[in-house]
Amino acid sequence: MRIVVMGAGVIGVTTAYYLAKGGADVVVLDRQFGPGLETSYANAGELSYGMTSPWAAPGVPMKALKWLFMKRRPLFIWPLISPTMWMWGLQMIRNCNEESYRTNKGRMVRISNYSRDVMPDLIAETGIEYDGREQGTLQLFRTAKQMKGSKA
Repeated sequence: MRIVVMGAGVIGVTTAYYLAKGGADVVVLDRQFGPGLETSYANAGELSYGMTSPWAAPGVPMKALKWLFMKRRPLFIWPLISPTMWMWGLQMIRNCNEESYRTNKGRMVRISNYSRDVMPDLIAETGIEYDGREQGTLQLFRTAKQMKGSKA
């Protein structure tokens, strides 16, 4: 079977590796001139297995509306967005409820735990070298409300 993987970032290359290992004929395509030069380039190389949370969460739609009008906003939406992007946004909003959040978070935690568990094998098989440390993650909060919300 021939499979085309779109994107040569961490996820694309790792997906291609496991597909090829399973016997597939894999081709990886990326718009950049080399691997890891798009999203994977600027994520600080962090493997945060415990920092798993869906973007679609209760309260996010109201926060997003506020963000749109902030001077230093964490969210920007181009005015002439495509119909596909509008559909994606509506689907995200539909998932901004407690039940969907719990379901999606559970799925993300399972895949995160799986990723953590197979990482030593991937390192041993491929010889990947990186400056990995397991010293935890520091989170800073401006208010007690933010800290309480992070525990949900």
